[in-house]
Amino acid sequence: MTKQKGLPLRAFAIFLLAAVVGVAGGLLGSGFQKGLDAIQNLLTGRSVVLDLDTGRGELQSLPDAVRANLSWWQTLLVPTAGGLCAGLVLLVLRGRKPPFGIADLVVMVQLRKGALRLRDTLVQMISSACTIGSGGSIGREGANSHLAAMAATLLARWTRIGSRPRAILIGCGIAAGMATSYNAPIAGAIFVMEVVLGNFAMDVCAPIVLSSVLATIVRKQLLDEHAVYQEAARSIGHELAWSLVLAAIVLGALCGFGAIFFRTGLAAGRRVFQWLALPAPIALALGGLAVGAIGTFMPEAWGNGIDVIRRVADGNAGLGVVLTLFLWKQAATIATVGSGGLGGIFTPNLVIGAAFGALFAQALGMVTPLEPGERTAFVFVGMAGLTAATMHAPVTALVLVFELTGHYELTLPIMLCSIAASITASMIDRDSYYSSVFRAKGEAQPGGIEDLAIRTTYVRDVARADALAVRDTASFAEVMRLLSANRGDTVYVQDAAGAVVGRIELQDVKGFLNDPSLTSVVIAADMTRSAVTATPERSLADLLPLFDDPELREVAVVASAESPRLLGRVRHQDVLTTLGDEVLGQQRRTGSVSFGGEDLLLPAGHELRTIPLPDSWNGLSVDALPPEQLGGAVAVMAMRPGPQGYEPLAARPDLVLHDGWRLVVLGPRDAVRHLRALDAVGGDQA
Repeated sequence: MTKQKGLPLRAFAIFLLAAVVGVAGGLLGSGFQKGLDAIQNLLTGRSVVLDLDTGRGELQSLPDAVRANLSWWQTLLVPTAGGLCAGLVLLVLRGRKPPFGIADLVVMVQLRKGALRLRDTLVQMISSACTIGSGGSIGREGANSHLAAMAATLLARWTRIGSRPRAILIGCGIAAGMATSYNAPIAGAIFVMEVVLGNFAMDVCAPIVLSSVLATIVRKQLLDEHAVYQEAARSIGHELAWSLVLAAIVLGALCGFGAIFFRTGLAAGRRVFQWLALPAPIALALGGLAVGAIGTFMPEAWGNGIDVIRRVADGNAGLGVVLTLFLWKQAATIATVGSGGLGGIFTPNLVIGAAFGALFAQALGMVTPLEPGERTAFVFVGMAGLTAATMHAPVTALVLVFELTGHYELTLPIMLCSIAASITASMIDRDSYYSSVFRAKGEAQPGGIEDLAIRTTYVRDVARADALAVRDTASFAEVMRLLSANRGDTVYVQDAAGAVVGRIELQDVKGFLNDPSLTSVVIAADMTRSAVTATPERSLADLLPLFDDPELREVAVVASAESPRLLGRVRHQDVLTTLGDEVLGQQRRTGSVSFGGEDLLLPAGHELRTIPLPDSWNGLSVDALPPEQLGGAVAVMAMRPGPQGYEPLAARPDLVLHDGWRLVVLGPRDAVRHLRALDAVGGDQA
């Protein structure tokens, strides 16, 4: 057979989809930014002022607008009213908490659970705009990433791709959102590969980079073209002294402790508002009131703080201002996030890191003289350090600051600071800001796509039904006939009740072949060694350690530990092939079932029924359906609506289910009735 050269046409599909997501992310993120600017201009009276240095008109900074245009009571009122409006909008969701922002998207991608709905997304975007536009201390990167991920989700539904390319496509959306927020395409792509997917394989890297770059190109056309802090970093020299480079290690260790302090404050803020148990509008209004109160004496704590970082980097903020900013920016962010404001903490984290770096430079200046450019350098090094510590993402922090400043001479101090910060924070708390979300949900975080594959693929997905079995009283001749007539080299031994009591390997019978006197009296029980068993619901993560035994070629699949009735077998090669298919994206498994023309009889007490897809299952893959709700039932087939009626689909483990679909389920009568009742309570009515 002639081997086909080149890549198949469908291999380029993911690149086309990634390109669409990148362009959509750039358009949506830029539009969201323009909308926020319009809201802030309306509420604070911001105007365009002439920059004497460049001769260009630039939009007035948010803190300057607050000081110049708002009285103290207006400063209190604006974020309070914004929080109230944000909470009122969320009432449309009727108390539900659908996924929002980067943290929830990370969970969706890594566990392949949950779904993004267009209606929920639009509601949450309006709420987020109310919070951010009125001065809430939270970043827009969460909203930008969510918008792009929503576009990716809609595209995945339309093209009906599998769960793995769907996860990559949502990762493209996150990268596009990050790139649009910071004009940093490389950092956006690396963030997804380092934190979200944990995978730098080419088939993952290439579409994500493409999406991130296209989003940045669109953003540059609609917003601006230069690095965000290029002007603020202009005073940095071409090279720092080695003593200052090494001082970055100390700053990194301090950033590790600072990140833990910041995360602890965020968690405490959430607990306080949960304890208060206030309705969403009241809670968000209370958080806005706290931000407004801080703004009466520290307007720099308002908003995402991009303008504030420029002021700190330029050296125009005194020590008192920087120290106050460091403390009160955290307080404002804790109030905003704790009260339920929708947004991201990435940008506030950068502001706090910049203030931390400036404070470190002030302290270092008491020991050794520092030039203005060296003080500015530590501002950006502090940004990278606190980001690396909070997210446990030193590579992302390194590249992000490069792209924000355009100064690659900061390589050594940022590398040392980021690594020291990440190690210090990891030693104190193994969880990052994002992985802590997994722990809060009671989930174990997979370590990338490879770990995800073995955790979300189960024995039932790879089991073969062709296991060889004999009674424990079978003769030697009967065992030999079974081995000779079949390709397998393992025969399982069952007792009178059908329970597996052991196994016979081909090598176990060789010792009897040369002694005819033994073969006439030996039975299966005499040749049996202990069997290694697994139940269908066990994951491949549980199964792989069993194959550490070099003599073990396959594992018996039994109904349960209490009732070890033989259902099939799993070979070591089957496990490795499945993982290769999942990780490399090469779906090669095929199979067929024949009933020999006989009628299919259902087991006693079982039903085969078609049910509407429950609302809570929308967006789940078949292998992620909750076992406690299935109650022993299994999905046999999915029915998706089409122009000619319902189209039948095999219920593959990676098949993602969507609104309007129906499921054919087989299971105990009570379990099937429970599933139909589940739909009547919370699902879509058919």
